[in-house]
Amino acid sequence: MSEEPNEEVKQLMQAIEGLFKGTEEPAERFKRLSELLDGWPDLHSGVRLLRQQVGEQLYDNGNGLTYGAIGDLIGVTESRARHIVKGITNPSRQKRKAEEEEARRAERQRRGKGEGGAE
Repeated sequence: MSEEPNEEVKQLMQAIEGLFKGTEEPAERFKRLSELLDGWPDLHSGVRLLRQQVGEQLYDNGNGLTYGAIGDLIGVTESRARHIVKGITNPSRQKRKAEEEEARRAERQRRGKGEGGAE
């Protein structure tokens, strides 16, 4: 992904920069930029979801492009492309969370059997 952004991406970046150029007062510009950054996580999540949906279209349940070909489009590995299409943002953290939840579930079941059984 080291190539130049396409025209739409350039226009979006210029529009964001342009939103604040007309504000002469640095304090006001600072406040506006802070507001933008406060909303950035939601915007970022929305863009990530759109990318995932398009990736799913490209993959088409195994009938479209391979994960390797999708990765080639944006210069990432096949594995990373698979994660993008499946919506996995941090594989090790999500795996760890799933394992922790499974351990909690098993512990609840174990406690439930011990409490209700004859002793």
